[in-house]
Amino acid sequence: MTFSLYRCELVPEDFLFFVSREFNTYTQVQPHIHNYALSYAIARRFTVGSLGTTPNYSELTDFDLYATPALPTSTPSYVTHTYNSICSRTNITQSGYNVPALGRISKISPVSTPFEFLVFATSERKPPKYIRVGKKSCICRVSHQEMEIEDVISQPEEVVTVDYCFNLLDLSVNDIVESADMIMTYPSPIARTMTVKAPHIVVRINDETTALPIPRHLRTLEDL
Repeated sequence: MTFSLYRCELVPEDFLFFVSREFNTYTQVQPHIHNYALSYAIARRFTVGSLGTTPNYSELTDFDLYATPALPTSTPSYVTHTYNSICSRTNITQSGYNVPALGRISKISPVSTPFEFLVFATSERKPPKYIRVGKKSCICRVSHQEMEIEDVISQPEEVVTVDYCFNLLDLSVNDIVESADMIMTYPSPIARTMTVKAPHIVVRINDETTALPIPRHLRTLEDL
């Protein structure tokens, strides 16, 4: 095993929002954060611009800090901000960009609830204390605790229940998912909980043992 595991808690200190759903001029945010966005944030890797229209996440496997998706520990509170880019004097759009003139944006209120996720670390570097995620790069406070890995199951013989949110694209083609409570989100669906037969680790969280699949890029060739 060439990694350690951290249990992290993220608290937004500003209005957190990103586009989960759009209804005409209403933009809604769902209470989850995709692990790709978190991995870029905790690794402090940001892409200013790229060529083409197809996203490429292959560089994520080179990061020394790799996150699981984050879910809130309680129901967050929301606020709705209404914006108006039409000039009241000329009645024309003030922006030269192709954006809606009127609209509403749903946002998660600051410090309304913590988000919980896990981080696989392949170096001695620990998750940073502050990161920026979402639209407008919302500043978030992150606390972490290193977890004790009790066992590593490289060749599983039966399915296990995974109670932590996990990206199914981090599984291998040889893994078997029997059931999953899916969250449909962009850029890929994530599982809130699932039962799966896959190489995994056993860790103790809140005095209980739980299984967590090993992301495929962190496995050895024998595990795949």
